[in-house]
Amino acid sequence: MKRVLLALIAALCAASAPFAAAAEDAWPSRPIRIVVPFPAGGQLDVVVRMVGEKISSALGQPIVVETHTGADGNIGAELVAKSAPDGYTWLATSVPFATQVSLQPSKLRYDPMKSFTPVANLGTASFVLVVPNAVPVHTLEEFIAYAKARPGQLSYAGTSVGSVTHLSTEMFAHATGLKMEMIPYAGIPPAMSDLISGRTQFMSTGVIAALPQIKAGKLRPLAILARERNPQLPDVPTIVEEGYPDLTVATWFGVLAPAGTPQPIVDRVNAEIMKALASPDILEKFRKMSVDPVAAHPPAAFGGLLQREIARWGKVIRDANVKVE
Repeated sequence: MKRVLLALIAALCAASAPFAAAAEDAWPSRPIRIVVPFPAGGQLDVVVRMVGEKISSALGQPIVVETHTGADGNIGAELVAKSAPDGYTWLATSVPFATQVSLQPSKLRYDPMKSFTPVANLGTASFVLVVPNAVPVHTLEEFIAYAKARPGQLSYAGTSVGSVTHLSTEMFAHATGLKMEMIPYAGIPPAMSDLISGRTQFMSTGVIAALPQIKAGKLRPLAILARERNPQLPDVPTIVEEGYPDLTVATWFGVLAPAGTPQPIVDRVNAEIMKALASPDILEKFRKMSVDPVAAHPPAAFGGLLQREIARWGKVIRDANVKVE
């Protein structure tokens, strides 16, 4: 009887294999949706729409971008984690995906690594350390000396507890021995406004947010948190040049699929994304948005990045004792 059952199971598996292969070969046969778990109009949303439009023609199906916000990206991530792994639902996400596992582990209804299959990194965006004109320093070294002479007296602008602006500043303060108070804001515009006015004295923020104010002479850049200088701020030294090679910070934009999505589908989407990212029009659009293109890479390489990011930000969160209420 046991031999009969095993033979029957083997026969069923063999019979179903051609149908599964046929389903993969036929993909995609209907529109694909990409879930963005953060507000429309942000860098992630814009990047995803650009790339999605580019690969849509190659795949022969429309790509529909849906916004599902809330809970720092967890609502959209959970929706995708629980979706059928058939190649028709994808998650576009960014750094908060890697920080939430340490910030709010009890609130996650998915496992960042086990519930998803990595597909591709779409690009990165560098951060820059800036001060207002009210702070009488012109270099990072001068600012560190200025802040150390005033322990606990300076404040820095952050968009929210656990945001990249917050965590990158805490990482910088921990490495340099500075003590500054964070002032949280509901977004970049009000944070930037108070920084320019001198109500706060420091900020770590995306180059794209700071660039207009830097060019207008309202903010002074001290260092780019990257290994290479930013082409839009060529005279600003990198944090590596300043002697802090471990403090590089960038926002990354990536695509994930539900765990169990057939690997041939994942590989095809990755290949189409890599082609799109190498196209001259996407490169030019990225340049205008201060988004750095990434080198061609397989899905596993993006998975490795996610693992490193989860570990890195987890340490920062523990070192700074960051708590989200």
